[in-house]
Amino acid sequence: MKKILFFSLLTGLLSCTRNNEDLEDSSWLTTEFAESENFFVLETLDLSSQGIKDSIHVIYVPFDPDTEEEAFSGNDNIDNFSFKIESDGKYRPLFNKSALTVGKDFNEYFLEDLNAYRKALADNKISQWINLTDKPEWWQYDETPLNSRGKPMKFICQVDMGRIIVNDDCRLFVFYDEMDRIVKCIYQRD
Repeated sequence: MKKILFFSLLTGLLSCTRNNEDLEDSSWLTTEFAESENFFVLETLDLSSQGIKDSIHVIYVPFDPDTEEEAFSGNDNIDNFSFKIESDGKYRPLFNKSALTVGKDFNEYFLEDLNAYRKALADNKISQWINLTDKPEWWQYDETPLNSRGKPMKFICQVDMGRIIVNDDCRLFVFYDEMDRIVKCIYQRD
């Protein structure tokens, strides 16, 4: 049933665009972050048929586990981080560039993730793991983020990352708020 729902969502309700060349290109990021290799766009979703005007990028960021908490603002951290969509449609991470620093102890794992990401793009194997369910299937507890008005953000999708890129069994959840133009990524690990 879930596969049928997923297929009907992709073919009927949603218009999902995917272009491997565009996904590795950093033109979707604001200038100060455009040179970083740390942003892995898994999919770009066109959800205009659901009334969402912004393109939603499903993004994996392989943060070094030793990243300092000061690199993030508010309640964000390496497992819960946000992007602001600017007026020109570009994404501006709501964390400092220092959060993207890859230390020597993590460099080997970062390169493994980068190579796995590039291989998954080349093999066109990512879309099948993006699950467009109505609500998140949390592994631990409900972490639905709230917008600036205290309302729950709209759930977009979830991705079992261990099946695509990382050697870590984690699930990525993507949320969006139209008023604030924020995309929030949340990881839960099994």
